[in-house]
Amino acid sequence: MGVELLDGIGWTAMSFFASPVLWLAILVSFLLSVRRVKRERNLFRSRTRSKRTDVFETLVPGIIIGLVLSIVSLSLQLTLSFEFILAFIVLASLMLLTGIVRFNLPLWPLVVLAGLTWFVTGDRMADLKDVSVTNWLVLAALSLAAELVLLIWRGKKNLSPSLVLSKRGRYIGGLSSNKLWVVPLVVLVPGSSLETFIPQWSFPEFVPIILFLPIGFSFLFTGQLPEHLMRPLVQGRLITLLLSVVLAAGAFLTGQDVWLYGLPVLLLVHLLLHQRTKRLNRSQTPLFLNGKRGVVILGTLPEKPASEMGLIPGEAIYKVNGEFVESEKSFYEAIQKHKPYLRLEVMNHNGDVRFAQRAFYEQDHHDLGILFVSEPGNKRTKIRTLH
Repeated sequence: MGVELLDGIGWTAMSFFASPVLWLAILVSFLLSVRRVKRERNLFRSRTRSKRTDVFETLVPGIIIGLVLSIVSLSLQLTLSFEFILAFIVLASLMLLTGIVRFNLPLWPLVVLAGLTWFVTGDRMADLKDVSVTNWLVLAALSLAAELVLLIWRGKKNLSPSLVLSKRGRYIGGLSSNKLWVVPLVVLVPGSSLETFIPQWSFPEFVPIILFLPIGFSFLFTGQLPEHLMRPLVQGRLITLLLSVVLAAGAFLTGQDVWLYGLPVLLLVHLLLHQRTKRLNRSQTPLFLNGKRGVVILGTLPEKPASEMGLIPGEAIYKVNGEFVESEKSFYEAIQKHKPYLRLEVMNHNGDVRFAQRAFYEQDHHDLGILFVSEPGNKRTKIRTLH
C-alpha cells in the first residue's frame, strides 16, 4: 500500500511539471503582461504594475482552487483515459497558442472531443468513448465551478486602464480585466490505459494524474463600475454551472449517453449569457467620460499621492481649489495656480461630492499618480472604436 501511494505521488508530481499546458500558460501570461505594459505606457506614459504580477495571477489563484476541486474530483472518482487527457492537452494548448484569452475555456475542447466521438466512426475514437458520459459532464461542471470562483475572487482585481473611441470620436475610458488562470485538477487514469503507451512499466489499477484547465476571462468595463457588472457575469456562470450539475446528475442516474449532447448546450448558454452582459455594458452611458462631472479618474498608481488621498477609478475631480476642471490639461493648470496646497472636490458617478486635500509639492506635478481619461500619450497608438 505504501509503495503504491509513493508511486501515485510520483506520477502526480511528474504530470504537474511535464504538462505543456502549464508552461504554455506561463509563457502566454508573460507575453500578455508585456503587451499590457506597452499599451499602458503608450496610453498613459506609465504602467500600473509590473509584469510578474500577471504571471503570479495566472498561477497562484488557480493552484489554490485546483487543490480544492481535486479533493472533489477524487471523492467522485473522476476517471479519464490517458488518450482523453492527451487529446484535451493538445486542444487546450492550441487555444493557448492563439493568445486570445477568452478562447481559453475548458468547454471548447470538451465540445470538440465530444463532436469527434459522435461523427468519427470506427475504432479510432474508442478510447474517448470509453470515458463515461457522467465523467465528461463532471469534468465540465468542475471547470465551470473553477471559473465561477475565480471570477468572484479575482475578476475585478488588478484591472488595467484603457481607452476606446466612441462613434463620435471622443475618448472613453475603460477598465480591462484580461485574466488567464491555469487550474491543476487531479483525475484518475486506469493503469491499463497508461500501459498502452508505456508497456515497459507496471502501473497500479488507477494512477492520479494532473490535468491542467486553462481558464480565461476578458471584459472591458465602460458603462458601469466592475462591482456592478460583475453581478450579471457571475449570475451567468452560476446558471451554466447549475445546468452542468443537472446534466451530470441525469447521466449518472440514467446511465444514458444522450446526456452528452448537453455539452454544446452548456457552451452556447455560457457564450449567450456573457454576450448579454457585454450588451448591457455597452448600452449604458459611458462612465469614464469627461464632462459635467469634471475630469474622470481612470486609475491611480500605487504608493503615489493620488492613492494616499483615496482617489478611486470612476470618480471625477470636479474642482481644484474651487476652480472647475474638465480635462487633464485644465487640472494641471489649476494646481499650478494654487500651490502649495491642494484641495479637490471629487464627485462619484451618483453625483455625491467629497473633499480630498493634501500639501502640494513641486515634484508632485508629474508624480501625483492619477491616470485620467485623455488623449493617448503616444499619438500613433491604435485605439479601437466602441460599437
